[in-house]
Amino acid sequence: MEFFTFSDWLGISVVIFIMGMSKGGFPVAGIALPLLVLLWPEQGKAARSAVSFMLPLLCTMDVFGAWMYRKHINWQHLKSLLPGMLLGVLVASIFFVTEQGITVSDRSLKLIIGLLGISFSTWHLLGKPSIKTSKELGSGSRPWLFGAAAGLTSTIAHAAGPVMQMYLLPCRLSKEIFAGTTVYFFLILNGVKLIPFAIFGRLNKEQMLGNLWLLPLIPAGVLAGYSLVRIMKEKHYIQFIQFSLLITSFLLIIKSLSEFLTF
Repeated sequence: MEFFTFSDWLGISVVIFIMGMSKGGFPVAGIALPLLVLLWPEQGKAARSAVSFMLPLLCTMDVFGAWMYRKHINWQHLKSLLPGMLLGVLVASIFFVTEQGITVSDRSLKLIIGLLGISFSTWHLLGKPSIKTSKELGSGSRPWLFGAAAGLTSTIAHAAGPVMQMYLLPCRLSKEIFAGTTVYFFLILNGVKLIPFAIFGRLNKEQMLGNLWLLPLIPAGVLAGYSLVRIMKEKHYIQFIQFSLLITSFLLIIKSLSEFLTF
């Protein structure tokens, strides 16, 4: 990282600010990691390095976001998601986190998440009403499946944002409860992920020093996101989530297909 230029750090700083906004409840996380990977100077190992670099910063952002949304959490959904989430992190840690583990195909992961996101967005935008209550949606196998998917995709590539959006949107939560439940879920998830990342040597001193330079951006980004959530109307907030999920899913599919074609 000592070879990073000023423009490199400037681009990374913009991404960290955007991610901070998402931790303030404004759903823009979907564009942050792909943008960071594109801007990362060490393109030969961009995805793996960027994921490791982001984790301590994400944990710090989660703490700020959790304080802001401490009174806006749906504990039923949160508790229902945790067992599956822990299973997903465990599986991903065993098979993908170590240097000797399976090298997950970024192309395949992007394609799967993109297709799921577009399918959900299309279904939701067509206005199909939910026939279940929020309580029913938070019981049974549904939270186990989504929790495991979130734990798996987040551990591999911090890519669980669309998964959580797909889980929570049908629950018809208020924008504050939606944001708060999401923030607290990722506070726990990213805290759990620190354990395997530290054990298997994915965190290093050089990255931590780089993180320190970016710390001042975190409260500014979180506060900006929190402020936007408060001023947006409920309808526009939900529409923005749907739109951002749709656009992110399209970009993931295009990116994955282009990588398959050039492979």
